[in-house]
Amino acid sequence: MAKLTQGQLDLFIASASDVSPKAHQDLMSRCWFSLSKKKRTIPIIHRMKDSFIKITGDDRYGIANIFDNDVLIFVLSQYVNALNHGMETGRRFQFTGYEFFKFVGKKTIGGKDYEDLWKRLLRLHHTFLATNIRMDGIHKEHSFNWLSEIQQIHKGSTHCGYEIILPEWFYDRAKLNFVLTLDKGYFGIRSGFERWLYLFARKSSGWQPRGWSESIESIHSKSASIGTLAEFKRSMKNIVKKQNLLGYEIEHNEYPRKSSLYFQRRISSKI
Repeated sequence: MAKLTQGQLDLFIASASDVSPKAHQDLMSRCWFSLSKKKRTIPIIHRMKDSFIKITGDDRYGIANIFDNDVLIFVLSQYVNALNHGMETGRRFQFTGYEFFKFVGKKTIGGKDYEDLWKRLLRLHHTFLATNIRMDGIHKEHSFNWLSEIQQIHKGSTHCGYEIILPEWFYDRAKLNFVLTLDKGYFGIRSGFERWLYLFARKSSGWQPRGWSESIESIHSKSASIGTLAEFKRSMKNIVKKQNLLGYEIEHNEYPRKSSLYFQRRISSKI
């Protein structure tokens, strides 16, 4: 039986009140989530040379969507902040709904918001992943759920927050600080597709002075969209026309045999 590293299941409690949002880089270059809030049970599969990612969800909850990913971004941001300040962490994580909603910039909070947050945790808990990305050379494949365990904490009739247990794969990535800082405006993006496109631009283009260019066919594949390539291209044309992708300009270039997208960070962008 595999042994847990000392402290891995020690309790870590959200404490930082103002932290910058951080995202795991591997979750930005390819989409690991459904792009729609509508239930998706069609598996997400990515194959890259010798690496693979397979994501499935059960019939009750479907695959966690990119808005559910806000929870992972919140947790990761708390962990990175703690590690940067020399604090102890562990895979067991406690937080309140208020702390989460404040982090994502929600102004008004009601009972339905807490119900929706629990539904997010349920989808994350019931989404199953298998991958061999960044294995340690001993394990060829790692299988896990986004959240190994979830629970709501009550004292009598009072709701006091949530406790979750992170999978070892995700927790180890946090300790390695393999993350990028996001613009706080990310949580204001209402389109799931545009959310992932921002993450993709942030990871691929970054601060590169020459930006980043890639074929639309390749980006469509990485997005895990269940829409057709033609639908994807129409959506991209609308996004290029609006030019409102957070911190980035996009160009759509047509060539005789293919078309591509070019991402360039705006000079005025702070993140």
